[in-house]
Amino acid sequence: MKKALALWLLALPLCLLAQERHSWDGLSLPYNTKGRVLNLFLNVIYDVHPEKSDVESTTFWPEAHHAGINNEAIPSYLLDFMDTVYRPGELHGTMTRLYGEASFDTMQLTGDFVVVNVPESRVLKQYGTFGYNQIIKTAIDMINETGGLHTVYGHDHIDSYLRKGNVLYGVQIMIRNIRRAYGGTDIGCGFGDCGVSHPLLIDGEKYTMQKSTIQCVGAHNFAINPANIVSHEISHLLFGGNDFHASGGNHRAPACSMSFLNIQGGYGLMGAANSSLVCCNGYERWRMRWQHPEAAGTIAAHDVGNTHSLPSDISRDDGNLSFRLRDFLTWGDAIRIRLPYKDSTTSSNQYIWLENHQIGFNNKLDFFQYSNDSECRPSGRAGIYAYYQVGRDILSGTRSEVWDHFDRDNLKSITAEGFYDFSCEPDSFWHACVAFNTLNRAFVREKPNPFCGAQDQALFFFPNDEDTLLMTSAETTMWRKRVKGNNDDAIPFLGDMYDAFATHTRINMGTNPSTCNTPTRHATNRGIFIKEQNPHKDTRTIYLTGLGIEMVPLEDHDFLVHIRWDDYDITNDARWTGDIALMEMARLTSGHTITLAQNLTVAQTSRDRETHLFAPRTRLTCHNGSTFILDKKSTMRLTDNSSLVLENGSTFIVGDRAKLVLRPGCKLIVKEGAKLEVQGKGRVVKK
Repeated sequence: MKKALALWLLALPLCLLAQERHSWDGLSLPYNTKGRVLNLFLNVIYDVHPEKSDVESTTFWPEAHHAGINNEAIPSYLLDFMDTVYRPGELHGTMTRLYGEASFDTMQLTGDFVVVNVPESRVLKQYGTFGYNQIIKTAIDMINETGGLHTVYGHDHIDSYLRKGNVLYGVQIMIRNIRRAYGGTDIGCGFGDCGVSHPLLIDGEKYTMQKSTIQCVGAHNFAINPANIVSHEISHLLFGGNDFHASGGNHRAPACSMSFLNIQGGYGLMGAANSSLVCCNGYERWRMRWQHPEAAGTIAAHDVGNTHSLPSDISRDDGNLSFRLRDFLTWGDAIRIRLPYKDSTTSSNQYIWLENHQIGFNNKLDFFQYSNDSECRPSGRAGIYAYYQVGRDILSGTRSEVWDHFDRDNLKSITAEGFYDFSCEPDSFWHACVAFNTLNRAFVREKPNPFCGAQDQALFFFPNDEDTLLMTSAETTMWRKRVKGNNDDAIPFLGDMYDAFATHTRINMGTNPSTCNTPTRHATNRGIFIKEQNPHKDTRTIYLTGLGIEMVPLEDHDFLVHIRWDDYDITNDARWTGDIALMEMARLTSGHTITLAQNLTVAQTSRDRETHLFAPRTRLTCHNGSTFILDKKSTMRLTDNSSLVLENGSTFIVGDRAKLVLRPGCKLIVKEGAKLEVQGKGRVVKK
């Protein structure tokens, strides 16, 4: 009997691990959390090393000179940061409002505050070393010595706060004036999902703090910026650990696998310093099951007649559809389109999201970061904002399925401006917008590159000529964008007025941006080199499909969105690069030209032996059952040693007076069973 009982006890943890989990359970806080967060604001008094106090005193959070609890240097912005009472429709504090608007009042976070002015000498005397952990312990000791919790606004009892038993949840600890070299972290940096075992005295009982956040916030008014380090760290408790960095909140420290070689920007609750819009995104709402009460599902939009909500999480099997997209923040309307092809069954699925952000008209926290307090930053243009989702599409299952380790930074912006090759030019200038400093380079927008090119809201790679392997030191941020000789210094990597689809727009496989998938190359950096990791999750091929998206603005700022799967006509000139595959049909209409050219944007981790670039040669492959038509007077040009491969069962038609032009070094490969048809005065020309 004892032996059987022991075996059962050993098996119990395995059973618990196998229990089904849901993304909306949250990593530590569930999607429907309601309660008060305890905020500890800590200010160090440098009475041993006064030279270490290099954070300037401001009116928002002055420097303290006298140790104590709520006695001096209380930040002026506390109620601008969190409300003490939750009143739907009347939210004020940015953090309360941020999660209230994102969740349609499902998540209701209020707060109260304790300000502790901590002498450096006491930290050193009591704990021997000076770091944020020791500062926090000293602050708790000082609180306990007064008899327990005494907050600024009087919510002193334990029942006011998020807790389970003798554990407090979601405590936020903000330190004003430490540095990494002396204190353990810098301004704008922080840690989520932390535990503080040092007990805090409340109502005569001792409580430890779990699933807390710790961050250094400086002396400025960080409450004015919803995309601050504090909201980023609390979002970790919802969405996941470092594996779930996305939307501008990613960095190079974690070793988990990224979907792309470079760090992405974008917007969302997991965004932070590199987030464009300050609001949530539809992907986050979907994972948290936050939906408008009138919505037909977690991904829904209205019908064209604007009478009822429809599910709008669609794929090619759903056929051609039309929707009305109302304001995303107000109604939750969004469209997600699953892309039909990927390299293998193990490759991460890809989706395109469309959201209508009625910036300036919706009275929401929906604007470009810093635009609300810096005149140099645009607020953003009202219109449809689009992005790719790579993987992370399992909402229920085992813990490792719901919170996987494969697709960190899995959201990639699709801007209306499109994708381009960029060059980097030396340029010395004083950057006078938000981050005031001298910079030494400009990013010059070159040729269109819709499949493999770069866009503002991601970091750029510019390897040195002698580099054979890709290094993080080659990664840099766009501060100055130069287009046709004109400079944009309004921090374009945080969003600009060319991001939104604001006018009547059609996109398909031939436009820039296109409706094709984005090539992925899962990688990480362990040390100075960026290395491939989990390549079985990659889709490195660009698949041409008939997906067409038409966006039509209406007078009330809504959009009609028409989605079709038979949009095979390419009605513009195009420059294509990369490894491209035609699975269905494509028709280049009369008078237009497609050029197959060399990709000049970094696409792999090592220098290619043939191109001597960090990108391979371009190849277009027409697969079995596909048809590519060059209409009369249209042209396809093969340049830069590119190739056109016609597989068995494919058809390529060169129409009357159309041309297929092969430059020196380029290849036309027609395999057995493929059909190359030249009509009328059409020509295949080698130059």
